[in-house]
Amino acid sequence: MKWATLICLLILTIATESRHLQKRHHEQHERLINDIVKAVGKPAVEKLLLVIVAQDFEKCSLDEHLKLHAKIMEAVDNCEKHPEEAICKKTAMEMYHDIVCKEEDIEQIYPWITECCGKAEAERITCFYEHRKTKVEEYKIPDVEEACKTHAENPQRAFSYYLSNIAARHPELYPPAVIGFAIQYNQITTECCAAEEKAKCFSERMPQAKKLTNYLEDKQKQKCRIIKEFEPRVFEALVLTQVSQKFGKAKFEDVVKVAEEIIHLNQDCCKGDAVECMIERMEATDHICGAKDKLSSKLGDCCDKSLLERTPCILALPNDESDLSKELKNYYEDEHVCENYKKDKRTYLATFTYDYSRSHQESSPQSCLRVAKGYEGLLEKCCAGDNHVECLKQAPIMLEAALKEVEELKKQNCGALKQLGVKDYYIQVLIRYFHKMPGVTAPTLVDFTGRMTKIAVYCCGVAEEKQYICAEEKLDILLGEMCEKEKHAAVNDNVHHCCVDSYANRRKCFTNLGPYPNYVAPAWDESKLHFNADLCEGSEADQLKKKLELLVEYLKMKPDCGQEKRTEVIEGVRKTVEKCCAAEGHQLCFDTEKVGILEIILKGH
Repeated sequence: MKWATLICLLILTIATESRHLQKRHHEQHERLINDIVKAVGKPAVEKLLLVIVAQDFEKCSLDEHLKLHAKIMEAVDNCEKHPEEAICKKTAMEMYHDIVCKEEDIEQIYPWITECCGKAEAERITCFYEHRKTKVEEYKIPDVEEACKTHAENPQRAFSYYLSNIAARHPELYPPAVIGFAIQYNQITTECCAAEEKAKCFSERMPQAKKLTNYLEDKQKQKCRIIKEFEPRVFEALVLTQVSQKFGKAKFEDVVKVAEEIIHLNQDCCKGDAVECMIERMEATDHICGAKDKLSSKLGDCCDKSLLERTPCILALPNDESDLSKELKNYYEDEHVCENYKKDKRTYLATFTYDYSRSHQESSPQSCLRVAKGYEGLLEKCCAGDNHVECLKQAPIMLEAALKEVEELKKQNCGALKQLGVKDYYIQVLIRYFHKMPGVTAPTLVDFTGRMTKIAVYCCGVAEEKQYICAEEKLDILLGEMCEKEKHAAVNDNVHHCCVDSYANRRKCFTNLGPYPNYVAPAWDESKLHFNADLCEGSEADQLKKKLELLVEYLKMKPDCGQEKRTEVIEGVRKTVEKCCAAEGHQLCFDTEKVGILEIILKGH
């Protein structure tokens, strides 16, 4: 198995990462450092602590990270010898914070630390976590010869470098993932330094590892957004859906227990409790294997493996297909539906979500939640009326409509991509979303729709039955990021409504948005259209973005131009840029041709 795949499976956060099923949901922990060392071993603790240091203090150098890390490890060593000392009786995170809060001069680089260190431990954990926001320079592939030399002469420092750098650049990526990627990067270095074409090896393998790192951090951020921004039942329902699909043959009560543990696990991770987050994840496979006979017949071989081998084995297992009928007639034909619903609404809806999710493996978790939400609305309406039996006959129509939506969206987007090609598909998406959110800046809109186009290209390339799930997951993350920004820079009322009204319906809400009716176009200003030599610089993708930013600036001033006019303008700009970028004097050409292209733009206005 390739290392990228192995690490992905090792650390990917999906529903199977549950804690033991008998554990109480709100059980409190006292994670003392000696207990952690005994549970996972000192090497793992050393790595964990370096990750936490680098994530909290991302602007420091590797040497500064190692210096602070050494002080913490000195305390860990002392606690092994003298467990009776006061600091050793504190939780591991409290011990860590007590040490870094005494570090001299650290507040000069991180002014926020004074405020955080003055808080009680629970608030201190959150305070440290919330300040992990500083952006650092984008990671670049190091000089090949220098990297190989360091790797050969001082392999321990080389590994610490990867731990420190990955942690600093991905402050919200949970520690086990950081450690996993450091192992992967270290393996790539080992193999590429032994290759004949070292530089080529690095340039081919490192970008893929970086892409996977970004993807997993994005997934973790999205989980934390959902927990933070929506009422608890939203994340609970999402996790229940994921677990139900993974263990399609497991009983409802066992699936619910797993879901409860995952919810608790993610709440700890999203609070910034790195120790609890790591320990709970490392315990996951041990606990799930304790309930293997209840969850899946496929777990046997995986649970016979060592603790470290279990996780990738379990996560590689395909979902268990349920033999439950997709029609789910007992949820709308049974005469006791309303009686059962009114008796315990929460449990009844959870049961429906469980049954629908495990019987519809082709549907995304978000799609399953939309159906569950629609079914809840139908129950509220029908069970309040006199003839609920007749009213509930709408249920199969609703269920069928959900499946049709999946097929129609796949055909619509993948069909358009195939017919138009990537570039014209990108332009189509850009124009569509310009009208939905015309107030967004040109660079932001071009980047946003460019990422949507990349999602379409990637997901339309996977197996047909996975296309919709792929697209919905990636769009969920993208829209989550956009809605996070929208909180600080309002776009318009329609966009805000989509962001906050319903998590399950968020993607559908954006898809169904029409043109924003209250947009007022600014007066015509040709200085907004920058025809200059910059259009010829950078990669082909960079040049396309600049041309599309020009198009957005034009649309902002002329939002009512029809498709025919847009096509004329796009073609006119394309020809002008092509001509001037081929000329010796780019800027002179643009200055000369600008009059002609403006005539095309203004013609008919």
